Amino acid sequence: MNEKFKRILFVFLAVLCIPEVFAGIKFGDAEINDNDEIVYTIRHELPGTMSYSSLFTATIKNGILGSEPKMITCFPEKMEMLNGGAFLQIRNRYGTAWLNTRTKELDWRSYSPEIPLNSMRLAPMSVSPDGKWLCYSEKTGYATGRLILESVEKGKKIVIDEKSSFSYESVPVKWLSDSSVFVYSKNGAIYFCNPDAMARGVEVAEEYRQIGSGTINAVNWADGKYLIYIDRDLVYRINAKELYTLGLYSNVIGRGTAIGRLPSAFISSRDTFSVNDEVSAFVFIQNGKTFTYYGINSKNYDYFDVIYSGPFFDLKSSLLEAQIMWTENQTPFIWTRSLPYNSDKIVSSVYRLDQKLTKIIEIEDSGLPILSKDKSKCAFSSGSTVHVYNTTTWKKISDLTGEQVWSIAWAGLDTLYIGGSRSVRKWNIFETYSDAVLASSAVNGYWDNSSGRVIAESGNGYAYAYTPETRIWKSIGMQERHIDVSRNGRYRLFCGDTPNKNFENALYVRTLVGKAVTNPVYTESVKKTEEKKKVGFVFDAYDNADGLTRILYEMGLYNVTGTFFINGEFIRRYPNETRQISVSKNEVASMFFTSSRINQQGFVTDEDFVRRGLARNEDEYYSCTSKELSLLWHDPNYEGGEKIVEAGKNAGYLYVKPYLGVRDSVSFEDSIYGRGKYVSSSSIIDMYMRHLKANGGGIIPVTVGISSGTRENYLYDNLDLLLSAILDAGFDIVPLRYIVER
Repeated sequence: MNEKFKRILFVFLAVLCIPEVFAGIKFGDAEINDNDEIVYTIRHELPGTMSYSSLFTATIKNGILGSEPKMITCFPEKMEMLNGGAFLQIRNRYGTAWLNTRTKELDWRSYSPEIPLNSMRLAPMSVSPDGKWLCYSEKTGYATGRLILESVEKGKKIVIDEKSSFSYESVPVKWLSDSSVFVYSKNGAIYFCNPDAMARGVEVAEEYRQIGSGTINAVNWADGKYLIYIDRDLVYRINAKELYTLGLYSNVIGRGTAIGRLPSAFISSRDTFSVNDEVSAFVFIQNGKTFTYYGINSKNYDYFDVIYSGPFFDLKSSLLEAQIMWTENQTPFIWTRSLPYNSDKIVSSVYRLDQKLTKIIEIEDSGLPILSKDKSKCAFSSGSTVHVYNTTTWKKISDLTGEQVWSIAWAGLDTLYIGGSRSVRKWNIFETYSDAVLASSAVNGYWDNSSGRVIAESGNGYAYAYTPETRIWKSIGMQERHIDVSRNGRYRLFCGDTPNKNFENALYVRTLVGKAVTNPVYTESVKKTEEKKKVGFVFDAYDNADGLTRILYEMGLYNVTGTFFINGEFIRRYPNETRQISVSKNEVASMFFTSSRINQQGFVTDEDFVRRGLARNEDEYYSCTSKELSLLWHDPNYEGGEKIVEAGKNAGYLYVKPYLGVRDSVSFEDSIYGRGKYVSSSSIIDMYMRHLKANGGGIIPVTVGISSGTRENYLYDNLDLLLSAILDAGFDIVPLRYIVER
């Protein structure tokens, strides 16, 4: 490529890469009635969270707020059924509400009167099968939390683990089907607990409740009475009634009854398994890639019988995650989510597992499967449609369309609550219609002249009327477009500019009688704030692609971009993955033509060598993707001195060097042989955050995969925690070039 043209292109791309950073919070047009009551919307557009507009009411008195604003819509970011189906719990960034399914009344159990400014991504909850207990992790650090057991009836909270690993995907807890016992992992060990005894303060000491070492992945319940536990390659069966005996005498009686052996060690930090209710079959997913189906026939230490074993293989996509499901007739199925090589749309599939792995269903852009209590039915959403399948035959029972679906909860064997973009609906799966019980969001709100009630417009002509006594909504069908009334005889409402960088605008009230004055409805919305500091991401693809799918998924989920630095070795080993990166929204830059350290003996690192190495990488990338690399680069392991940096500059490239105070690619083996210091992923996140705060932003690296050695955990698997930490600390994640150019 002509060097003059390179430089022109470099400047052109730099202009294109200036990030469009949204303030995140926007007020909609407001309406006021003759009683000086106002209704208005607040929309959140924050990375990593669902975007929606919530409807509020308040009262104006003496030109300012005369009452605390009340949010009257209830967006279902997450939903759970509690207390045997008596309550539908609805959670969102503002708090938690319970819908009484009998009286149809909504009660806010917790609520933030302030407007949430950060991403506020919700954590999962593990609800006991009877709905009377909650287990969840209350975030206390960037990657840690406090594991809580909470009584639904009394609201009493008990800390199970003061410093548990935090996750946005799961809670380290598994419940027995009768809710009498749950198991949890803590500090590399597995324990059991009776929730009722714990709440009454009569549970035995934790040291007598230990089952063995490992994470929560090393245990699973079977048939409502057995706990299956894996200790390296040995598989044990423990009767739930004998757990306390096991805890008291574990040094004598061992880990239960051995029922077989695996051909390779089970690594609970990365492997998963599931067993059927009859404890006659066992499915093992190794390192998230290889599926093995075993028959359990022995009653001793014999190896299991292998029915099927093979890696996940799809010419069109890479695997993101897999979930094992058992049907009523004890047949295993695998639910997978994968990322196509030529698209950023997640594809979900169901595979039958017997003598081979057979795909029977494929759905684009699908949510996670939600099984009914008896596991006979599976519900999942795809865009604006909810599908329900029979899990024995995997034939469709029913589906329901209407609006974008965000959450689903089974209310019985045949009834679902569906949380959508406009409403929360109750649906009997054998009916063709559903009943709206709540308004989720609103594009506009106004006062009904005849009844004085608030009407919420939810888009496409749909409207709902609010009942303040029960705090629920009723669908009133299609309505004509309403013209907002932004003034009465005393006040006028309008949206205007604000110096607060967290808000796109501010809602103001202007007094029209007496002393003229204009005040913001929310004083915090007009407080002057500094421009947010910027953070850029470097993703180093050396010669392993293990973390690529997770990285692309999380960056897409948070709607942010980074820069992948790719070398020729990666391109040659992973052509499909290289094309997958090229079709994403991320920038792709050069890491030279080799993954080897270019300062080592055998390389003559003069300018000609650097030029030819960069040119070769350009050609290999173009041959693979028909696209050009950007003109950013760094050599493998960032060892380039001034000579190498200058040589790259003369070739039209700008050298990039992120924060290297800690490396996520250092394995246990590297640490043992003095090739670096091993640091856990959670500690790396802590160190990154300290660096960013001390320096007002910066560039941080994440390794796509390491080809040799082992780690207990990998930073790419915790990328969501890192992204959340950065955003919640008040930084903007921007394209790397935006930072490099400045």
